[in-house]
Amino acid sequence: MIIQSGYGVLAYSGIATASTQRQDGKMASAAIADPAKSTDQVSLSSAGNALAADESNMTQTRTFAQERLIRAASSDRASAEKIAQGMAETPSTIFFDISGQRGVGNGTGEFVRKLSTTGQIVGDDYINNFNKEASVIDAQRLAIYNSEKANGTDPLLILVKMIDFTNSQSQDYLDATGWGWRGSSPP
Repeated sequence: MIIQSGYGVLAYSGIATASTQRQDGKMASAAIADPAKSTDQVSLSSAGNALAADESNMTQTRTFAQERLIRAASSDRASAEKIAQGMAETPSTIFFDISGQRGVGNGTGEFVRKLSTTGQIVGDDYINNFNKEASVIDAQRLAIYNSEKANGTDPLLILVKMIDFTNSQSQDYLDATGWGWRGSSPP
């Protein structure tokens, strides 16, 4: 998460060029001769830059449920490991809305296939494309897990990396899997 101040750079540079001081109950204006001498230089670490780059590539930000999962996993290393391993090893699947399907076909004897998140009706081409994309994503997520685990990375950080990786996938993938679905707001 990147935390930003509500003040822009220009607001701070304006403060540096002229300031007001209170001396003996009177207001006095003092100009700073060289604003560059009174400003602090701030830069991000390489880890901060990497995190900022990762967050800018996400299709969506973390959902309330994802943040809650991370908080819950942070209290117990064993739970974080179990959740991360499960996420790494579970294959992606399409979640279909099956409501109203009982005994109702689309006229061809097949049931209507629509996504549970968006209600979009999908056909064989959509499903085939999803399966191709999902197999690559699943392999990449498992590789992240295996690589980070081999490096001794904390299980909670592995979990966060996999969540952020999944959030960076195409909107079609996110809709099909129900990943990060924002259908309900936090309580």
